[in-house]
Amino acid sequence: MRPLHLTLSGFTAFRQHTEVDFDGLDLFAVVGPTGSGKSSLLDAMTFALYGQTARLGATGLDALISQGEQALSVALVFELQTEQGPQVYRVARTKGRRTAENETRLEQRQPDGRWKDLAPGAGQRVVSARVQELVGLDFRTFARSVLLPQGEFARLLHGTGKERQELLGELMGLDNVRAMHRYAGDQAKALGFELSSLHALLENEYAGVSAAQVKELRGARAALAEQLDTWQDEREEVAAGMVRWQDVAGLWQSREEARRRLAVQQGRQAEIERGAERAAQARRVAGILPLIDREGRARIALGREESELRSAQAQAEQAQQAAEQAGAAQAQAQATEAQIPDLEARAETLRDAEALAARLKRAGGTPDSRHAQPLPWDEDAHAAAKADADRLEKLRLERVQLSSRRAAHQANQERFAADRERQALRQAQQTRILAEGKAAGERAKDAESELRAAESRAGLAAFAQDLRGGEPCPLCGQPVDASHLPAHPSTAEVEQLRQALSAATALRDDLRAQYKETTAELGVLDKDLARREAELRDTQAQLDQDEADNRAALERIAGDPAEQVARLLAGLAEQVRSFGPNPAAERQKAQARIGEIRRNLTAAAQALAEASSAAAAAQATLSSVRTNAESRRREADEAAQELHAALEQSGLSAEAAKAAALPESDILALEQAAQSWRAGLDSLSAQEAALGEQLTAALGGAEYDPEALPGLQARLHTLDAQIGAGRSEAGRLEAEEKSAAERLARKTEIEAQTGGLSERMDTWKTLANSLKANEFQQFLLAEVEANLLTGAGHILFEISDGRYRLTLDGSDYAVQDLWNAGETRGVKTLSGGETFLASLSLAIALSDYLAGNRILGALFLDEGFGTLDPQAMEAVAGALENLRTQGRMVGVVTHVESLSERLPSQLLVSKSIAGSTVMRLES
Repeated sequence: MRPLHLTLSGFTAFRQHTEVDFDGLDLFAVVGPTGSGKSSLLDAMTFALYGQTARLGATGLDALISQGEQALSVALVFELQTEQGPQVYRVARTKGRRTAENETRLEQRQPDGRWKDLAPGAGQRVVSARVQELVGLDFRTFARSVLLPQGEFARLLHGTGKERQELLGELMGLDNVRAMHRYAGDQAKALGFELSSLHALLENEYAGVSAAQVKELRGARAALAEQLDTWQDEREEVAAGMVRWQDVAGLWQSREEARRRLAVQQGRQAEIERGAERAAQARRVAGILPLIDREGRARIALGREESELRSAQAQAEQAQQAAEQAGAAQAQAQATEAQIPDLEARAETLRDAEALAARLKRAGGTPDSRHAQPLPWDEDAHAAAKADADRLEKLRLERVQLSSRRAAHQANQERFAADRERQALRQAQQTRILAEGKAAGERAKDAESELRAAESRAGLAAFAQDLRGGEPCPLCGQPVDASHLPAHPSTAEVEQLRQALSAATALRDDLRAQYKETTAELGVLDKDLARREAELRDTQAQLDQDEADNRAALERIAGDPAEQVARLLAGLAEQVRSFGPNPAAERQKAQARIGEIRRNLTAAAQALAEASSAAAAAQATLSSVRTNAESRRREADEAAQELHAALEQSGLSAEAAKAAALPESDILALEQAAQSWRAGLDSLSAQEAALGEQLTAALGGAEYDPEALPGLQARLHTLDAQIGAGRSEAGRLEAEEKSAAERLARKTEIEAQTGGLSERMDTWKTLANSLKANEFQQFLLAEVEANLLTGAGHILFEISDGRYRLTLDGSDYAVQDLWNAGETRGVKTLSGGETFLASLSLAIALSDYLAGNRILGALFLDEGFGTLDPQAMEAVAGALENLRTQGRMVGVVTHVESLSERLPSQLLVSKSIAGSTVMRLES
């Protein structure tokens, strides 16, 4: 997998939309200050591919969203080598603070440049699985083989055998083997518990289960079945006899019930006869009741009409009095109507005065406006004078504003001059820093040359210590002349030169940073001064023009226009005062009085009309009520005469007639009750005779025995109880037989199951014993370590220009120096640069091992560069150059500027308040 392009926004330090172009990069540095987001670029790539990061895993991913943002988005374009050639893919993920805002997409670039969606509508898990299938690595393997933490491999290089195995197991993910050991032990333990439970079950619950027990239960059930057949035959005979006697008993009970009902019917004869007589009497008085009711209603209606007549007479009198009072009020209102013409003339005169007062107010004056020399009012003259006065005031205000602008312009000119002086100082400072930086660079080069020469002499001195006069030299083979061995510098002198080089390099780097900062500040200052100089020229020209225009406008205004306005207003105010202090209020009073007189006149006429109408209506009502009262009196007299005649004819009083009366429904009920009784008496007599004949025929001349049927019922009950108990016993025996058979089969199954469990438990125990005490882990780690050393030795040989190989010396790692006759040294004696090369070889070897058959197109090295001295840094840079020749993209994450400058390309990560940004630089 080789990344080509990365796009991210809202991701940790990268708030804004940021793009990183990896196309064409082979060896490059990701450089920037601490906290700028260098490692976040690696997190963004793993998040895009797998939806998780090495630092957070797959949970708590909201922490990746930039503070104050609602969502993040990451898209990675990468290339894979396939059998069909290189293929380009793009994976994009969007994550919000809510699950509904999450989105994932995986696409492949087609030959025509279009992107094809490989998982349309799929969720995050499906896309992550598809990416894993394409890349060929799961997340953990990818993180270990592509993102290499250099510090972990330095620990692996210098650690003891036990420490190396623990760290290697952690890097390889071999903690799963320990989990397998625990799982195998748990499985064996669980199977042991299950096997013990089954043995206890066989010894307790299934101890007495046998085939003989099942056979015995089957024989008892057959004997009971024969006895049940005998009881069933006898029950059928008893049931047939019961059916015949139940028919006879039913006929006997029906005849006795008919006799009882006939006796009850005969006992109601006297009651039925009294009811029939009561209905006949009610029929005779039925014609008198309507007359009694009519006479009562007529009498009530007459009383109501007489009451209404008295009320109508009182209302007619009140209405007549109200009409007379309304007539008097109308006459009084007509007398005040003669004042209206004088009031209207007064109001018209005051209207003209009000118009003059309104004109005075619009012109800006008041009735109190006065002047020693008033002028007659002229509308046009006043408008012209007022316009000149307003224009004069506006020009005076503009003059004040121009003075303020002139003062501000002078202050800006003074600030501009001060910034010009600061620019000159900065330019002088830049020239000084440049000269000092060049001198510091020369001193650093001289110090480095002196250090290398001293180190070379010191190396020869170390070699010379092993030489002995007269013995052959191991390099040239010639005899050693001890008198000609040169003197060499001491270790303290070498260390002093190394410190001098470090100080010179630090001074050079500091001056370089100051020069960059001063140059950037001068660039900003030059642009700002040029802009401000142009603005000052434009402002000066505009001020001169505005001041000239103001003076010309003031010269065009003659005299004192405000004085002219005051004299005209005084003349108009004098006219207004001649009409009194407040003409508008006086006119309103006159108009209010006119309205009041007219309203009173209208109200009086309306009140008289209403009162006259009410009096006429009251008289009409009185006449109608009087007519109705006379009609009700005649109806009451006629009703009383008819009732009196009917009562004399019947010989009853009104109270007696009411007492004998019944509702028509009651009369009909009594008459129907008499008819029903006679019909029921005839029907019951015939039914009793028919049932007697049927009973005699059913008995066949014998006497009816009331005890026969209960005897048969008792025997049938006894047989049913015996049959029920027998069937229950048969069911119990059948259930016991079935249970015994099932338990026998279950016992056989359990015995077979215990055999299978024993075999499985032995297998899991064997596996657990094989995995215990780290035997299997140690075997795996030994194989991995052997492969790792072989691969790392080849890589170290290549990146060290054929000088070093990595090997194993006993239980510790060692380095073989092929330039020094194959000398073997322990890794703890290596310098900083040599240690870095060895640990880098281990890291790349493990990366290749974890990737398996996959070709890794990119590696990212993180950590481990900040503690290297200049000489070690030189060796690291050379090793990284050699590493690039192996066809990999190699990215080095560092904040060490001197290392990044040695690499061909840089991705410069800068941080600011608005968020971090990335800039690609080519050396």
